[in-house]
Amino acid sequence: MNNMFNEILREQKMLYPRMEPQDYGKLIYQSEFGPRHLAEDMQIILSEINRERAEVSQDSYPQTPEFIGNGLCRFPLSMCRSDRDGYLLAKLFALTARRHHVSKPGVLEKLSLLKEFSIPGMDAWAEKWREEGYPAVHHSRAYREAYQPHYRLLRRDYAGYFPVLSEIYKMMERKKNIIIGIDGRCGSGKTTLAEWIQSILPCNRIHMDDFYLPQSKRQEGWTEIPGGNIDFSRLISEVLRPIHAGEAVCYRRYCCSKDKMEEEMYMPFRNLTIVEGSYSHHPSLPPYDLKIFITCSLQERKRRLMEREGSYFTMFLDRWMPMEEHYFRSFAIEENSDLQIDTSELFL
Repeated sequence: MNNMFNEILREQKMLYPRMEPQDYGKLIYQSEFGPRHLAEDMQIILSEINRERAEVSQDSYPQTPEFIGNGLCRFPLSMCRSDRDGYLLAKLFALTARRHHVSKPGVLEKLSLLKEFSIPGMDAWAEKWREEGYPAVHHSRAYREAYQPHYRLLRRDYAGYFPVLSEIYKMMERKKNIIIGIDGRCGSGKTTLAEWIQSILPCNRIHMDDFYLPQSKRQEGWTEIPGGNIDFSRLISEVLRPIHAGEAVCYRRYCCSKDKMEEEMYMPFRNLTIVEGSYSHHPSLPPYDLKIFITCSLQERKRRLMEREGSYFTMFLDRWMPMEEHYFRSFAIEENSDLQIDTSELFL
């Protein structure tokens, strides 16, 4: 943690050479406590964002999300291109305020990292801040005049997924029946993204694992066939066709551990449906309104899969990951998606 925040301090010092002691204090406060002190009524949050959006110029900073540690970033208002985006930012900001947890190592240890930077007046300012009980800090006048900062604190994963939700909101203004496909590399966060969208927007979520073929129905040499373990025809007839017709969905899940079908599941029709999982972009399926591809560095995917799968991890490494890559190459899955998201660092 110390090394990571030390790098953040170095980067901020390079990007914003006119930072004064209180600007470093603000960075530490934000990284430690997030926006909890700003959690207010949603309408107040939205009103303030809209007011400030009107003041944003092309020269304001930051212009892209900036990681500040503890899973948080500064998200620039310049990325809000419409009232819809402003509403989305307000909603995600409120969620960040409610869900952020205070970090370690804490304010004192983060302040100690500043000693090597030899910042004029830093020790005196930090001592006064300590005596006051480490209250919230404003940017200095010099910083505001030089960089015109207009941003909100967001969880880093919220900022990474912001373009996805923005696009979905835009589509929902034009169409009443939307189906989204989320495909990508195992361990990259397909299910996490689908669950995140579902927590914000009322929708149905269909998991591709529910449509694995029972072992007895798989073709000989199925591991060499891209998607050879998926019952695409059942997915179409029991899920996608009814959804396209604006009807409720009723289907039976396949249980991999038992190699058998489970009891029927019923889902009432909703305006938004997410189909997520490997092979959800297979060309045999009807076109989606939006195709999202999730990827991640191999090192991070291995770490996540080892943590998630335990001893079963070697099966992913030896079988499932090579099969997925064969599928991606065969049909240019990543290249043909509408949005690509790299989650390698979203959850740090």
